Amino acid sequence: MHSAPAVTYPVGRCHIQTGLTLALWGLGAVVSVLWIRDAGRIGWPQGLAVLFGLLSGALALRSLLKAAEGTLRWDGQQWGWQTGRDSLGGTVRPTLDLQRWMLLEFRPQAGRPIWLWVTRTNEPTRWDALRRALWSRVPRTAAVGHADGWPDAGQGRA
Repeated sequence: MHSAPAVTYPVGRCHIQTGLTLALWGLGAVVSVLWIRDAGRIGWPQGLAVLFGLLSGALALRSLLKAAEGTLRWDGQQWGWQTGRDSLGGTVRPTLDLQRWMLLEFRPQAGRPIWLWVTRTNEPTRWDALRRALWSRVPRTAAVGHADGWPDAGQGRA
């Protein structure tokens, strides 16, 4: 099996990430407000819901402000993630593919995974090359019998 050609793709803020984050937080807030309205009073459970709502809103805002920005690259053999002067080698696993947007999990060789929202609008001319690189090395039967049920894209299994 041939590997996909090398590709470099810019990763920045993605409006789908912002929309999903705000929509989910907003849905939780609406449910809490309706619950408080139906209860007719604010007891300790409702107060706890408000506290968790504010905490989740702060965490959602933090995640949006600290969204990963850098460059994802495939050199034909290995994936890399570069931010400024820092460069990490690792593996990439697509976790959500919406055709024009993807959520990727970049697992560096050491350290915590980095979640990357990539969108076609960042570099439309390289989008198809990125998708080929992500999916080209996935064996046809990777998801069947795989420990976590997900194919490992770009890890050289054939």
